Amino acid sequence: MLATQNFQSFIEQHRLSLKLRPILVGELHLARKLEHPVYIFKNGFFYPVINEGSVPSKEQINALIKNSHKEVYVYPSDVIEIKKNLETALVKVTRSLSVGDPLENGTKDLKLLSLNLSGLYQNPHSDELLMLQFQSTQNLSKFLLENKKYQPYFFQNLVRENFHFTLSQPMLSSVLLLSFLQSIHLFHDKEVENLFLASYLKDIGISMIPGDKYDLKTLTTRDQELFASHADFSFDLLEGRVPLSKNYLTIIKHHHFLNDKMKDLLQRDKKKMKDPEIIFGIESTLVAVFDILVAMTSERPYRKSMSLYQSLELIKKMMADDYPQEFRALVVFLKQFYKN
Repeated sequence: MLATQNFQSFIEQHRLSLKLRPILVGELHLARKLEHPVYIFKNGFFYPVINEGSVPSKEQINALIKNSHKEVYVYPSDVIEIKKNLETALVKVTRSLSVGDPLENGTKDLKLLSLNLSGLYQNPHSDELLMLQFQSTQNLSKFLLENKKYQPYFFQNLVRENFHFTLSQPMLSSVLLLSFLQSIHLFHDKEVENLFLASYLKDIGISMIPGDKYDLKTLTTRDQELFASHADFSFDLLEGRVPLSKNYLTIIKHHHFLNDKMKDLLQRDKKKMKDPEIIFGIESTLVAVFDILVAMTSERPYRKSMSLYQSLELIKKMMADDYPQEFRALVVFLKQFYKN
């Protein structure tokens, strides 16, 4: 009898592994009445945590988050419904950003955009998903420029969402970039908007890399090379599909040009310092710097986070010689931004 039960359990687990699809636990907020149960994956087994026919409650979702379940597993029919609801909610909030409470609208929009980005990673060749992201981000840039005083709050609130870094990194680095560009008054709004878009879309190429690679605690040289290649993938995925000029697409393609310099500095081996093959301007440098800054001050599976002070010390060595005034402005800006 026990052997029969074990065999049936094995068959059921195998069946679930073939049918279930992962979604972010935050996406459960967009679920209506579930056709099937919601599962977590723990110690090699799927366990039901929310019953079929129910609507996930805030308490249930918060409990999953508290127990470090960033992903849950649902049946394809529920995935389709949740993704559809997510897209509908994103369109709705994007169209009404300037109506009502800007703090509430902006917070919701950043969260929905970041959640929806996971769908684009899963289907990067979908023109519909890409244009939804592009147009929503374009509207968001205008909204952020009009609501400067709320920018630090939007940033910190997204940090508290504790999304996987592949989802939070693009928006966090882009909000910081936009806020800094606005503060130094060297760029007009259209340039800031395009740089915000380039910064946000620059990581779409990670969709070409197996997702499990981003949770490895030890990276091989090959893994590091694969991660670095996502910039080229991003360029290939975006060229001809979004209304960004070649200049901004070039920034996307080469947004890792400071990484060799950073690695050499971290290794304290100046003899290995590599000069980029292409000479980049302040726009490319700032996009790269804010990407590095957010990455360094955020924890990764393979390393601990660095403090803001430690990160600035490293960034100083990367940009202060070429752009001393901009670096000094960056230090002043970040002190004020994080203070707010």
